[in-house]
Amino acid sequence: MTVKIKSDSASTAIPTLSRRGFIKGGGVLMVSFSFPHLAATAAEVPTMTTGLASWIEIRHDNTVVVRTGRTEIGTGMSAFYAQVVAEELNVRPETITLIMGDTDKTPDGGYSAGFRTGAANLRKVGAYTYQALLGLAAKKLRVPVTALTVVDGVVTGGGKSIRYGELVREQHLDLKIPVSGEAAKVDPKSWNGMAGLDGLVVLGDPPMKPMSQYRFVGKSHPMPGTPDKVTGKTQWTCDVTLPEMLHARMVRPATLGSTLISVGTLDKTMFPSAQVVVKKNLVAVVSPNEWESINAAQAVAAETKWTEWVGLPGSENLTQGLRGYKWGAPSEARGNADAVAAAMAGSVKTISATYEQPYVKHAPIGPFVAVADVRSDGATTVWTHSANSQGLRAQIANTLSVPIEKVVVRWMDHAGQFGRTTFGGDGAEGDAAILSQMTGKPVRVQWTLQEDFAWSTCSPCWVEDIKCGLDADGRVTSVQSAFYSPQSNDARIVGAILAGMPCSVPKPGQWIATEWPYDKIPHRREEVYGMPNLGADSSTMGLRGLIMRTPGQRQQNFALESLMNQAAFVAGADPIEFRLRHTTDQRLIDIINATAKEAAWEPRSFPHPGARRTGAEPVAGRGANIMVRENSYWMGIAEVLVTPDTGVVQVTKFTIGAECGKIINPRQLTRCMKSGVVMGVSEALKEEVTFDTGKITSTMWTRYKILTMAEMPEVKTVQLSRDDKGYGGGSEAANGICPPAIAAAFFDATGVYPRRIPLTPAYVMKLLKGV
Repeated sequence: MTVKIKSDSASTAIPTLSRRGFIKGGGVLMVSFSFPHLAATAAEVPTMTTGLASWIEIRHDNTVVVRTGRTEIGTGMSAFYAQVVAEELNVRPETITLIMGDTDKTPDGGYSAGFRTGAANLRKVGAYTYQALLGLAAKKLRVPVTALTVVDGVVTGGGKSIRYGELVREQHLDLKIPVSGEAAKVDPKSWNGMAGLDGLVVLGDPPMKPMSQYRFVGKSHPMPGTPDKVTGKTQWTCDVTLPEMLHARMVRPATLGSTLISVGTLDKTMFPSAQVVVKKNLVAVVSPNEWESINAAQAVAAETKWTEWVGLPGSENLTQGLRGYKWGAPSEARGNADAVAAAMAGSVKTISATYEQPYVKHAPIGPFVAVADVRSDGATTVWTHSANSQGLRAQIANTLSVPIEKVVVRWMDHAGQFGRTTFGGDGAEGDAAILSQMTGKPVRVQWTLQEDFAWSTCSPCWVEDIKCGLDADGRVTSVQSAFYSPQSNDARIVGAILAGMPCSVPKPGQWIATEWPYDKIPHRREEVYGMPNLGADSSTMGLRGLIMRTPGQRQQNFALESLMNQAAFVAGADPIEFRLRHTTDQRLIDIINATAKEAAWEPRSFPHPGARRTGAEPVAGRGANIMVRENSYWMGIAEVLVTPDTGVVQVTKFTIGAECGKIINPRQLTRCMKSGVVMGVSEALKEEVTFDTGKITSTMWTRYKILTMAEMPEVKTVQLSRDDKGYGGGSEAANGICPPAIAAAFFDATGVYPRRIPLTPAYVMKLLKGV
C-alpha cells in the first residue's frame, strides 16, 4: 500500500510513504534516502541504504532513533541534534536516541566541523517525517491535516488523540527522501585528497517550524553522554577487546626521512609470544600480551638501524626557511591590486607589518589508540575516535586496496583533537589496519605520548606581510596582505606512508579564510601562498601540516586584527570605536557593544599611560579584537599582566562574546566558548613545536608547554541569539579570537606590539629589550 502525503505548501513535494509488511507486536517508520536522478518516477526511486542506515526511526513505543554520520568530539552535537530534530517532530529531546559515526549504522557522511550542514540535513529529515506522520494521523482520525495539533508526540484532532507509536504499530513503513552527493572517497584531484567531504545533502523544501515557535532549541538540554563518562560506563576506544587480538607497539624511524637499514633482533627467550612485523619502513612488535609488546618493542628499537636524514631548517631558523622558499603564484587572490595600490599611494599614512607563528600541535591529552580487524576476504572493521568516519573508511579502503564497501568504521569516544582527523585518519587506525592485514588477526595499536608528538600532523607555521593606508580622518582606505604557509591538508595515514602503501595526495595550496568584517574599508587585496610540507621531497613526508580548530582564519585574523589595533594607535583612536567606524554590519556592531559593556571597557588610546618596558612589578593592559566566521560574530577582550623583568605574561580576564544566529543550547555554547579561550590563551602564550634538522624535539609536556589550570584567566561569556539568521558556528573562532586580543593587551601594557606568538618569557624579554 502506498499513501501520498500532501503538504500545506503547493510548491513542496512530500516523498512517498510505503508499507512494507506486517510486524506483529512491533512497528516502525523508517526514513531512508533515495537519489531522484536514478529513477524515472518517484515511486520507482531505488533505496540506496539498508534499514539500519535510515535517518530516523519512529518506534511503536513512541521513542525515536536518529542516525547521523557526524561524530561527537566535544562540541555538543549529541545534544544539539536531538534538540533540532525534536522541534521538527514535536517530541521531547529526551525521547530521542542518537547513533553517530558508525558507517554501517548511519546513512550519511560528513565531518564533525560540518555541524551546520549536518543539522540542516536532520532538520529537513525531521520535517519530512513530521508531514508523513500528520498524513497517517489524518487518515486514522478521519480529520484534515489542517485540523491536527501535535504535542510531545501525541496528535490531536476531532476530539481524538493518537501517539506516533500507535500510528506505526504493527506496520513497517518506509519514507524515502531525496538526497544528492556521495560518500567520501580518495580523490587525487581533490584539493585535500578527499572527495565527498560533506557527505549527502537532503534536497527539497519541506515545511519547517519557524524558529520563533521553538520549545527546546534555545534551552540548555544536557549532553546525553556526560553521565556515563562520570560514572565510568562509557566505552572508550581503549576498551575494545576482540578474540585473538594482538597488541602492537610501533618502532618509528630515527627521523622524518630515515629509511630502514636493519631491524633489531627479537629475543624469543625473553619475549616468547612476540613477533616483529615489517613492511618497508613500517616496523612493529605484536603480541597477545600488551606489556610484552611494549617491552619487546623497546628492545627491538634499541638495535634497529636507520639511515640518517637532514631536511628541516631547525625551528630556530623557521622564518628564514619560509622566506627562502621559491614561492610561485598565489594559491588564491582576492581584490583589485591596482585599486589597492592607487589607494595606498594616496594615503596620508601607511602601516606595514609582518606577523608570524611557529608550528602548533593538536596535542590530545590522550594519545591515539585504534583497533582493526581485517579478514582474509578483505572485510575490515576499525574502531576509532575519528572526526570523519566516512573519510577514514575511504582512506583505509584505499590503503588496503579493498572495495570501500568492505570497510566498516565504528566510532567511539576518546580524547578530542580539533581538526586533526577532519579528512579521515591521522592516528593509529592505519597502523592497526595494515598490521591486521599482515598478521591475519585483530590488532590494537596504542601510540605513546612521544610518538604522538613526533609523528602526528601539526597546524602549520606561517608568515604574513600586511599593509594598510589611512586617510586624513584616520580611516583605513586600503589593506594589502600576503600570507605564506606550508599546506594544511596532509590527511595521509602515517602508517601507509611508511609502509609504501596507497594514500591520499595532499595539495600544496592555501586558501583565503578571512571572512571580511570591515565593509567600510573600500579597497583590499588578499593573497595566500602555499608550499609542500616543510622538508618534504619526492621520497619523504616532511613536517606534515593539517588543519586545526578555526583553520586558516585564526592565523589570517591574527594579522588583520593586529594591524587594525596598530592602525587605531596611529589614528589616536579607541580600538573598539575604531572598529565600529569601519563597519555597517549591525550584527557585528551589536556583539561588539554587548561584549564591551560586559567587560566594562573604558575608551582608551594605545598604549596605556602607565605602559613600561622595565621593572619587576607587573604592568596591566587591555586589548580587543573581532572575527566573523560561519554565520557567527565574535568579540574578545583580554586583560593581561606583564612582568617586564621576567617576561612572564599572565591573562587575568577574558571576555568573549558570540552572536551565532539562533543559539541552540546556551550551556553547551558557553562550554565551547570557554574551552576556546583555554585553547586560544594556551596558543598565544605557550605552544610551539620545536625541531632539529631531522625530527620534532618537543615530544613531552615539559617541552611542548600548554596552559595549566593555575594559569587560567577568569572568563566571562556574552551570547546574543536571534531567530532570523539561521544557525551559525558556535565552536570554531572561539580559540582564534584570543591571540590578537592578548597581543593588543600586551601592547597596551608595554608600548611594544608583538609580531609573533607565542609570547614566551624568552621572546618577551628580547622584544622589550629591542633585540
